[in-house]
Amino acid sequence: MTNLPNLPAHGSWFFSLRGRLLFLICLATLPAILFTFFAAENERAATLTRMERDALHLASLASREHAHQIQGARELLLWLGTKLTREGRQSPILTDPDFQQALLVGHPQLANIGVLSPEGQVLASAYPLSSYRSWQDNPAYRAAMTSDTVAAGSYIISPIFDRPTLNHAYAVRDSERRVIAVLFNGLDLEWLSKMARQSYLPDGISLIITDREDRVLAFGGSADPELTDIGKLRISGISELSRAQHGRMLELAGAGIRRYFVAVPLEQAPGLYVSASLPYEQIMQQASSVFYRTLSGLGILTLFTIAAVFIAAELGILRGLRALAHAAQRLGSGDLSTRAILPRGYGELSSLATAFNAMADSLAARHNEAIEAQAQLRALAHRLHMAREAEAARISRDLHDEIGQVLTSLKIDLSRLPAFCPPGPQVRSCSAKLQDEVAAINRQIGASVDLVRRISSELRPVVLDKLGLTAALEWQAREIEAHTDLVVQVEAEHANPALDELVAVTLFRIAQEALTNVIRHAQASMIDIELKSAEGEVILMVSDNGVGIADRALDNIESLGIIGMRERAMLINGRLSIQATPGKGTTVTVTAPAQPIPKVADANSPD
Repeated sequence: MTNLPNLPAHGSWFFSLRGRLLFLICLATLPAILFTFFAAENERAATLTRMERDALHLASLASREHAHQIQGARELLLWLGTKLTREGRQSPILTDPDFQQALLVGHPQLANIGVLSPEGQVLASAYPLSSYRSWQDNPAYRAAMTSDTVAAGSYIISPIFDRPTLNHAYAVRDSERRVIAVLFNGLDLEWLSKMARQSYLPDGISLIITDREDRVLAFGGSADPELTDIGKLRISGISELSRAQHGRMLELAGAGIRRYFVAVPLEQAPGLYVSASLPYEQIMQQASSVFYRTLSGLGILTLFTIAAVFIAAELGILRGLRALAHAAQRLGSGDLSTRAILPRGYGELSSLATAFNAMADSLAARHNEAIEAQAQLRALAHRLHMAREAEAARISRDLHDEIGQVLTSLKIDLSRLPAFCPPGPQVRSCSAKLQDEVAAINRQIGASVDLVRRISSELRPVVLDKLGLTAALEWQAREIEAHTDLVVQVEAEHANPALDELVAVTLFRIAQEALTNVIRHAQASMIDIELKSAEGEVILMVSDNGVGIADRALDNIESLGIIGMRERAMLINGRLSIQATPGKGTTVTVTAPAQPIPKVADANSPD
């Protein structure tokens, strides 16, 4: 019988009862899972919104604080200008160095306070300078020389303090509008760090000031090891971020890290921006902790539900179904004695097992009937085969011995007819005409003799009965070479005297069928026939170098030639196998006992 595939089949687990139960459980818990994800996502979005709002508020406070610092620096210069105008060149602003230092101590947001000559040379400075240089190229100085109010420059890296400072300058004029001195101060961005310390910013939050070229000028807040070298850090995209009014992840070029930033323009400082760097991962981790706890609880509950359902299904349904499936698999594999165990109770599984056992009983009875019928058919086929071969041998002998002799005798008698021509002048004419007619009749009789011999050989080659299987195969090979372009080689061991007559005739018929298939279908140029014996068996092999038989043709029920060869092999308890390689030819092998033991074989059974 045909073997059934192992159960469950590969890739069909989802369609099993277990898979469907799992699908139903997941479908039942899907709304809770979706609600959990929805709530967690809303919580994350709300947390991010609050974080952005607080960060923007913090950056706005820093921007307004910067505006206050600039306003204070402006008012200080205006007050000093009024004092210098009122007191003249004897003012302590010009004569007392301690005066500028006292002012610097009272205004810690300033890096320096000093006085310049109208030509831009430093006359006095609160911060001691090692050398003097001209301020003529300073933007604040140039703007102040053409303005009546305080002029502001831009943030530059001070060569004295080595940090960004914003210079302010105010040109003090006399009554005739002539510049008598230029007051200046430098606003230090160090105020940002002081503000961050005084504001007690949360851990991980930093305030950063950048320019329009995305360079980091100052920072304050949590001490980050990545921000030690400020001059090399850049944050691309801050200017666009300040216009968007919402945050996003940006990379600190030079530090190789990414942070979440919000930014606003720095008031009264065009081209500068203050941004807040937020610990996005930390905040999102806190926002997600509730989600993970809920998801874990739901996962444990789901796993417990799945386990409970599986245990109940295993005890109540799956165990019985598995036993029934295994019984069906053994039955399909040929074990017709297999029966399903009837479960306790009168449920659907019990009815299914009872129906299965009834089906198995019916299959076993039908199988036994089929075996008996097949045995009878096999015995009948064997007798028919023997009768057919015997009849073929008898007809062959009759054709050869009787009809052949009669035709030969006719040829002899016809050769004597010219001697009966009458004497006289017409003898020569009569003899010539008679000889022509006799020659024509002799040719017809000769063709008939050849036809009788060919039919006799096809029915039962005389050489097979007289000289054995090897000689018959040699004769068949020569016949094929005489009528086709094929080259046929026969390799055979010495004749086996113990070879049964039925075995010899059957092997010869199989060889004939194999050779006929090669001539018709193989498109070959050479055929090899090999006959040998080993351990009480005789082996016949017919090989060709043709196109090779297709695999589907081997199992085709319409391939009568292959079926006939397999049936003939089973008549002598033999085995037939066909090996074919596309483009390289086909080999037909028959293995049979030299003295077959009668037995019943199944033509549908595998070789």
